[in-house]
Amino acid sequence: MKFKWNDDDQKYLKLGLTLFGVVVLSILAYQVLNRIPILTVGVIKLLDCLRPILYGLAFAYVLIPCLKLFENLALKIFKNPTAHGRRVIRMVCVLITWGLTLALLSALVMLVVPELASSIEGIINNTSTQVNRLIRWVMNILRDNPDIRKSIISQIKNLYGDFTTLMGNLTNIMNMIPDTGTLVSNLSSGVISAVSTVFHFAIGLIVSIYVMSSKELFTAQTKKMIYGIFPTHTANGIIGVTRSAHQKFGGFFIGKIIDSIVIGILCFILLSVFRIPYAVLVSFVVGVTNIIPFFGPFIGAIPCAIIILLSSPLKCLYFIIIIIVLQQVDGNILGPKILSSSIGLSSFWVMFAILVFGGLFGFLGLLCGVPLFAVIYELISESISKKLHNKKLPTDTDMYEDLDYVNSETGETIKFKAEKDETDVSKGKQK
Repeated sequence: MKFKWNDDDQKYLKLGLTLFGVVVLSILAYQVLNRIPILTVGVIKLLDCLRPILYGLAFAYVLIPCLKLFENLALKIFKNPTAHGRRVIRMVCVLITWGLTLALLSALVMLVVPELASSIEGIINNTSTQVNRLIRWVMNILRDNPDIRKSIISQIKNLYGDFTTLMGNLTNIMNMIPDTGTLVSNLSSGVISAVSTVFHFAIGLIVSIYVMSSKELFTAQTKKMIYGIFPTHTANGIIGVTRSAHQKFGGFFIGKIIDSIVIGILCFILLSVFRIPYAVLVSFVVGVTNIIPFFGPFIGAIPCAIIILLSSPLKCLYFIIIIIVLQQVDGNILGPKILSSSIGLSSFWVMFAILVFGGLFGFLGLLCGVPLFAVIYELISESISKKLHNKKLPTDTDMYEDLDYVNSETGETIKFKAEKDETDVSKGKQK
C-alpha cells in the first residue's frame, strides 16, 4: 500500500527536519567553540612556520616600486632587450634595490642608534636636575597660587618617585648575579632568539628576491588559480577587490613612509636651529609616529614635549609651536601632495577607522585600519550605487542633500517645500 503525504504531514516533516538541522548545527557549533584554543594554537603555529614567507612577501611588496623605478631607467638605456636580457636586467635591478636598502638601513642604524642611546642616557642621568629645575619654574610661575602650586609640585614629586623606583628596580635586576644554571639558560634563550630572528630575516630576504624576480609569473599563477576555483563573475570581483586593495594599501603605506621621512628630517632641522635638546630622539619619535594617521602626531609629540619640558620649559613651548607648524604643513601641503587621492576618505571616516580598528587590533589596526576601511567603504559605495542605478535613482550624493522624498511611480526626487520660498542669495532672485 502506497503511503500518501497530506499537507499536515508535510508541514510536520519540514518542521522536524528544521529542528533536527538546528540541533545538529548547535552541536557542531559547540564542538568548534570548545576546540577554539586548539585551533588558535594551530593557527599560531602555522603562522610561525610561515613567518619567513610572510616577511619575504612584505619586503617584496614594499620594494617593488623601487624595483620598477630602476627597471624603467635600465630599459630606457638598453632599448628593446631580448627575453634573456630582460631577465638579466630584472635580477641586476633586484640586487641594486636590496643593496641600497641594506646600505640605507645600516647607515640609519649607525647614525641614529648611538644618538638615541646617548639621548636616553642623558635623560636618565639628568632627571633629578631637570625635576628640580621644573619645580623651581612652577614655584615662580604660580607664586600667587599656593594651592595649585602645592598640588602640581606634589604630582611632580610623585611621578619622579615612581620613575626613581622603576629605574632602581631595573638597576637591581641588571646588577643581580644569577646562578650558573640561570645564566646558561638566559644566554641560551638569547642566542636561540637572535639566531631565529636572523634566520627568518635571511629566508625572508631570499623569498623576496624570488618574488621580485618573478612577480609577473606569481601574479599570473594566482589569477589562474582564482579563475579555476571560482565562477567567472566571482573571480572578476575578487580580482577587482584585490586590485583596489593594492592601490589603497600601496598608495597609503608608501606615501605615509615618504611623508614621515620628510617630516622627521624637517623636525630635526628646526629643532637643531632652535637648539632644542634631544633633537635626534625627538625627530625619530615624531617621524615614526607620523605614520599613524590623525592621532600619530599627538602620540609622538606629547611624550617628547614632556621630555623637553624637564630640560627647559621655554624650549618646550618652542617645540609645541614647531610641531603645530609642521602638522599644518603636513596636513595641508605635504600629505595631499604625497598621498594624493589614494585613500579617498574624509577626516571623519579616517578617525572612525582608526578608533574602530585600533580598538579591535591594537597597533596593527592603527596602521592598517585606514586603507582597510577605504576598501570596505569603496565596496559599499559601489554596491549602493549599483542598487540605485537599478532603481533608476540618482547616484550623486548632492542630489540627496535637500531631499524630501522620492516619487515611487516616476522616481523623481522631490525637494523640501520650504525651499520654494527661499531666496537664492548667489543669484539674487526668487526661486
